[in-house]
Amino acid sequence: MRKLLLLSLMLTLVFSPAFAQGTAVISGKISKPLSDVVEVALRPNPLVPEELKLEATLEGNSFRVEVPVNQAVVAELLHGDEVVPVYLEPGYDLNLSASGGKFLKTLKYAGTGANENNYLAAYTLRFEEEEEYQALPDNIKQEEEEFLAFLDYRHNDQLESLEKYAAKNAVSERFKHMMLAEAEFSYANDVINYHPLRQRILQVTLTKPSAAFYTCLQKLNLQRPENLLSTSFHRFLQHYTTYLAQEAGFDEKHPRHYQSRYEAAAQKLQGQAKQLAQAQVLQQSIRKGHAKYTEQMLQDFLSQKPDPALTAYLNKLSNGKSSLSAGSQAPDFALASITGDSVRLSDFAGKLVYLNFWSSDCGLCLVELPALQQLTNKLKGHQAVVLNVAVGADEANWRKLVQEKELQGVQAYLPNGLEAKLATDYQLKELPAYFLIDGQGRFISVKARRPGHPEALNNILQHLKAAQASLK
Repeated sequence: MRKLLLLSLMLTLVFSPAFAQGTAVISGKISKPLSDVVEVALRPNPLVPEELKLEATLEGNSFRVEVPVNQAVVAELLHGDEVVPVYLEPGYDLNLSASGGKFLKTLKYAGTGANENNYLAAYTLRFEEEEEYQALPDNIKQEEEEFLAFLDYRHNDQLESLEKYAAKNAVSERFKHMMLAEAEFSYANDVINYHPLRQRILQVTLTKPSAAFYTCLQKLNLQRPENLLSTSFHRFLQHYTTYLAQEAGFDEKHPRHYQSRYEAAAQKLQGQAKQLAQAQVLQQSIRKGHAKYTEQMLQDFLSQKPDPALTAYLNKLSNGKSSLSAGSQAPDFALASITGDSVRLSDFAGKLVYLNFWSSDCGLCLVELPALQQLTNKLKGHQAVVLNVAVGADEANWRKLVQEKELQGVQAYLPNGLEAKLATDYQLKELPAYFLIDGQGRFISVKARRPGHPEALNNILQHLKAAQASLK
């Protein structure tokens, strides 16, 4: 079935306008093959993280695949568990030879585009595979001056190797600038990651490097068009906006973390670099960020009339997002309480709500009851309420358990179990399920810590403190 789909995709491409505008051909022979197929994976639009995959079946260890290429692109060549980068421009006609067990080490190209790709293969083998040139495992342990000396040594070696190779072998200017970007932004990535990574490896709290350590970040060529071809540049933008947000006091746990990164990109970047960085932030925020701030960022981004394909991708991603996420409005409900009164979630506007869906015949729910009682008691006197909703167990048994155990907090009952509309609204799959909801009825967390978690109380108190601070 998969091959039929791939064949259909390839036929579609062959007869599409995009395919007609430009093509690159990759053919070759693989000795000792690891499988009977070779795949080429690429992103036709560097701003959009959607991948196109093409597959060719080996025939007598040989293959041929035509790739739609309208502009320079770095694709991935996949065979078995081997993955190597391949640089393509419209009109390239590459013929390769390699051994399946030692793909990168034995990879050789001939034909149009061979000079660029022979260098790329040698660069990958040397600077991305050899331990001498990696921050991990040993270089990261060095003090900042020694670490910068290591980065300078590697960077100079990268520039020298490119200069010597290009002096003897004709390569396109676009490719040359892409490799310069690789060298520049691999350096910058290691500078940004040095402090947090070193702390994690050494497992100690370290003094932050001096301001001079980060000087290189002020000298980067962020507007080079070929940056978009560099995988190191794409990684750098993510690391850079994260670094700027953390410097501003918005770590990954802060609800405005992604918003801070988005704003930092607007302040520090221009053109396609800014568009790509903000799009990266939006993609992450849509998946796991605060819904309210994500919507604000998305509206701002779309108002700038970005790349049409990127606009379509972000809208698709946003429309497919679950309605239950941090910052989204929690569904209101009205249920009968243990006293016979009606209780609504909206009754607790202005208070933090720890919402517990449980059942009196759920073993894990019963195990958590003592911790739940302690949590409820410790929250007395705070602007918080523990709202317990019993889901579908026998109502008489529920009432008996609440009375015998003298359960604290607000107790309500939901008939019809997980089939009830409210259970669907909250996407309940199993019990217990815990949610944390702010005073405006928005989710703080759709997977709140269980009552017995050592940090459950502290987490709630921190949110209460943050809510009080926002009112000042």
